Amino acid sequence: MRGLRAIAAAAVLLLGTVAPAHAQQWTRAWTASMWRAADDGALAVEDATIRSAIRVNAGGKSVRLRLANDHGPALAIGAATVRLRGGPAVRVSFDGRPSVLLPAGAPLVSDPVALPVKAFDVIEVSLHFPDPVRLATVHDTVGQPTLVSPPGDHSATDFAPAATSRLRPLIAGIDVLTENARPVIVAFGDSITDNVGCPLDAMPRCRWSDVLARRLAAAGMPHVVVNQAISGNRVLSTGAGDSALARFDRDVLAVPGVTHVVLLEGINDIGNSGRQANGAVLPTITAEQLIAGYRQLVLRAHEHGVKVIAMTILPFEGAFYYAPEREAIRVRVNEWIWSGGAFDAVIDMEKVVADPADPKKLAAHYQGGDNLHPDGRGETAMGAAIPLALFR
Repeated sequence: MRGLRAIAAAAVLLLGTVAPAHAQQWTRAWTASMWRAADDGALAVEDATIRSAIRVNAGGKSVRLRLANDHGPALAIGAATVRLRGGPAVRVSFDGRPSVLLPAGAPLVSDPVALPVKAFDVIEVSLHFPDPVRLATVHDTVGQPTLVSPPGDHSATDFAPAATSRLRPLIAGIDVLTENARPVIVAFGDSITDNVGCPLDAMPRCRWSDVLARRLAAAGMPHVVVNQAISGNRVLSTGAGDSALARFDRDVLAVPGVTHVVLLEGINDIGNSGRQANGAVLPTITAEQLIAGYRQLVLRAHEHGVKVIAMTILPFEGAFYYAPEREAIRVRVNEWIWSGGAFDAVIDMEKVVADPADPKKLAAHYQGGDNLHPDGRGETAMGAAIPLALFR
């Protein structure tokens, strides 16, 4: 009996001294926050292939796709492939099968695909739809349009597009298989963060999150930046896509490895407050209501151990929905962002892009022409102004 105990004790000791096998990790390397296209705006295809080009912010030995069908009925995908831009296509399978029924209202993750990629490589994703479908779960991407093929399965071949679409349907994420777990930073906001008109190879870079991602990589930091913004989005109410409050769990807390969220949102709540649109008057909001919305986001993030870094809301005098009473809301909210103590850190981004001679306006050399959105120079300045020490 004592011999058996000795053997068991020796086995426990041996197990305790053996180093654990190295475990590879799936890291979310790219994301898109999906929203519902209007019935007359959904992308309609029949026996056709769509192809989307996507730049991933982390490298790895393999990739896998995350598809979303939040706003559509179940639909058949006849074939799917991925490839490095212009390279040979690699078939994607789902539970070992080359075709799949994408369920209604649910995400779908593919099998791993042996496609080594480097950080900031461009991956082309092709999906063939054998049946007539209207693709209503989308993200706007006018700067890098989706290609639509002539009839047939062109998922593994080049094709001259029969049409293009400003919408990218169904593709909600790309994971890469990395040697070690990577912390993930979510850029969360509206069009100033989304910048749907930004081409993949634009210079200067026209998304501040892309600038931040490359700065982190150049500094040798392991963090990956993904973008979960929606152009036209609001904190409190449905606008373009579900409100920030409604989509926060899906777009931030459900991202594996998320450690930080960088928040820049609220200008659309402010700008639309009491505004006349389509023959109706939109609801009026107060600064206190918007502040309460921020508090909820911070509370939910902190429940999951996620830090929230807030940017002050950018100036917008001269924009189509500017009014003095709305500017007063912005000033009050920014004062609270600075002094309220709710956030783990604050970046005074309004100061980075404001006109020094008239701080209620974007600087002329940083704005895209509508007095609301920074251009590529402005977005680059924003990404360069974020202290990397916030993520150490």
